[in-house]
Amino acid sequence: MKISIIDMPLFYGCDNPGVEKGAKVLRENNLLDIFNKSHEVCDMGEVHVKNVSSNDKYAANAKMKYLDEVVRSNIGLADKVYDSLKNSYLPITIGGDHALAIGSIAGSSKFFKEDLAVVWVDAHGDINTPETSPSGNIHGMPLASSMGIGYESLTNLYFPGQKVKPENVFLLGCRDLDLGELELIKEYNLNVWTMKDIKTKGINTVLKELVEALNKNNVKNIHFSFDIDSLDPTYVPGTGTPVEDGLSFSEGKEVIKTIINTSLVRSMDFVEFNPVLDDNKKTLETCLELLKVISKSFEGK
Repeated sequence: MKISIIDMPLFYGCDNPGVEKGAKVLRENNLLDIFNKSHEVCDMGEVHVKNVSSNDKYAANAKMKYLDEVVRSNIGLADKVYDSLKNSYLPITIGGDHALAIGSIAGSSKFFKEDLAVVWVDAHGDINTPETSPSGNIHGMPLASSMGIGYESLTNLYFPGQKVKPENVFLLGCRDLDLGELELIKEYNLNVWTMKDIKTKGINTVLKELVEALNKNNVKNIHFSFDIDSLDPTYVPGTGTPVEDGLSFSEGKEVIKTIINTSLVRSMDFVEFNPVLDDNKKTLETCLELLKVISKSFEGK
């Protein structure tokens, strides 16, 4: 398979420095080799992210941190994702925090138009708006923004309008949802499988339901956004917003294999590895193993 690797060294979405170093550390530990073994890899390098003083985090907007640079850098990412797809490469964006998905989904949406679904694997919903966000961190807003809900410069990023229809959004592994997010889930009748569902039904049943829902909606193109905090902190201590009682390592691998084995994944994010917070390289090891599963799952697709 033709795969492009894009680094997005962004921490402004989470306001927790260290996560911008995630892609660099993964590269230093043979990220490219993992994919080069079985795929034709195009290394698209790093999206440029400007340095912004923490004193200026609210300069553009009183409710959202680092808004201007989150927008500017995400436009750069969207360009790289779109260029990859135009050249028949599957772009994998390595984060960086999850605010980068505003750009990666926008790039995919420009290419696939309305024929795009998003599978979002995360401890959080990331469907806040400036009005509902308790923190002002934009990494809690990318999915809402992509659905056209929220602040105009985010919802209209890269091109005007909605990037994905709410009915084509599928969330898996959530266990820390804010009140405003719960209201949006209900209002838009989003497809959501929480950790409670996974614990009750088992991961295989939940994944079967997810694939059935994709088929029912006649989904042809998936943007697969994988946040490592979907896993239990036992496996990923080096992430900025860990939440207890997450996916086991084997469940995480099963999720990745099942989604990619649909043969519908056209673009992907791998986000929120913060090496500064890591404990004895435990998170690094987990990430490298997950990336190997991703690479192997894409073989023959």
